[in-house]
Amino acid sequence: MKKIILSLFITSMALISCERDITSLNEDTKNPANVNPEFMFASAEVGLLTQMTSPSVNLNIFRFFTQQWSETQYTDESVYNLPKRSVPDNNWNILYAQLLKLEQVRVATNATSDASLKASKIATIEALEIYIYSVLVDTYGDVPYSQSIKVDQYPNPAYDDAKTIYADLIKRADAALALLATSTSSGFGSSDAIFGGDKNKIKAFINSTKLRLGLNLADVDNALAKSTVESAVSSGVVLTNADNIGLKFASSGQFVNPMFIEMVSSGRNDFIPSDVYLGAMNAESDPRRPSYFTTAPSGQYEGGVYGSENVYGSFSHVNPELLKADSYAYLFDAAEVNFMLAEAAERGFNVGGTAATYFTNGIKASMDFWGVSAAARDAYVAAHNYTTLPGTWKQKIGNEAWIATHNRGFEAWEFSRRLDFRVFVKPETRDVPTRLYYPINEGSVNGTNRANACVKQWGSVNGDVQGAKVFWDKF
Repeated sequence: MKKIILSLFITSMALISCERDITSLNEDTKNPANVNPEFMFASAEVGLLTQMTSPSVNLNIFRFFTQQWSETQYTDESVYNLPKRSVPDNNWNILYAQLLKLEQVRVATNATSDASLKASKIATIEALEIYIYSVLVDTYGDVPYSQSIKVDQYPNPAYDDAKTIYADLIKRADAALALLATSTSSGFGSSDAIFGGDKNKIKAFINSTKLRLGLNLADVDNALAKSTVESAVSSGVVLTNADNIGLKFASSGQFVNPMFIEMVSSGRNDFIPSDVYLGAMNAESDPRRPSYFTTAPSGQYEGGVYGSENVYGSFSHVNPELLKADSYAYLFDAAEVNFMLAEAAERGFNVGGTAATYFTNGIKASMDFWGVSAAARDAYVAAHNYTTLPGTWKQKIGNEAWIATHNRGFEAWEFSRRLDFRVFVKPETRDVPTRLYYPINEGSVNGTNRANACVKQWGSVNGDVQGAKVFWDKF
């Protein structure tokens, strides 16, 4: 009887195996081995914008580095107690994660037979990778680059020289622009959350990234800075608000505005504008204040004391429009780029206009973006004539760029370090960050390469501190 049952079992399994490969039972349907590259690409874009936009104290605290915001009950981030959180680790991991996604998409794209479609997609991938690597260098200094996303081949990647990375990113940008020019395809099309497959937007994004790379090089390699800036401008950068580059978050689900998550759905009241930032705006009766913030109970615009505990209900708050689940976030906007062009003109680069013109255009672009009336905008412009404003050109451009980069902490930090237009007083004993120190985890898993990078840049492993400077930050 047992033999009969066993025989029937074997026969039935043989029949089943003819109909279905039982190896499919080994598949993890929640973590598929093959992911649609279009979905992967969109995920990388949203992941990047989410990290650059998030106000989470665990992910992105750049708004505190130029004291645009302050805190209420918990003040660790506003007093620059970086060891309290894992921001250097989290920022590093998230940005490299997006690079890994993009490389997976590149592998799939390389198998594309349509030459025009392939060219457009590769150029778009390059645009985002160049931007992400530039952010990593500007944040940390030397970073893994040539070996960074070859995980199987280099589990402990070496750190590349930051200036060498910059030079290669500029070459890659030029190559991506040339590749883009050969294509008539819309690339990733509707799966492209940032560019929508629009060649002109991709081109402007690459060139605006080149512009920032070039300006950052100005104090360490003026010749390369000049050629990079001038080629970027002649090819076409973001100049008007219609050209602004970013994405609109979803109204619900996984891809909602991270500001909504951290400041609305969380139910927490941790962030308010700082007295440093609002104080500067109040001194100029800045007409953007209603767009940036609410009034305090006093009816005035009041910021909390920077670096101190503050009572949330006593001060101005972030405008609720910025906290909507489906709000926009940007990687470049016209105000930022026009102020960079004003700087480029002051540095003697040929950018097709004067510093005064670009300075005024930057103010106007910011005012228009934030819905300021034409009358109020023009009155502010008249009162801030570039020629008659007090201060050095770095102070003039830097201060206005700082105000215009509201809610874009990383971009404000870039202007701050490059132009040194304002001294941000440290509230306690820790240095105002001029970089993020390397992730703590790197000391454990890639300690030798991290140590070598520290010694090379700052003379000692102990030089890896938040008050150290990246290669281009000379003053």
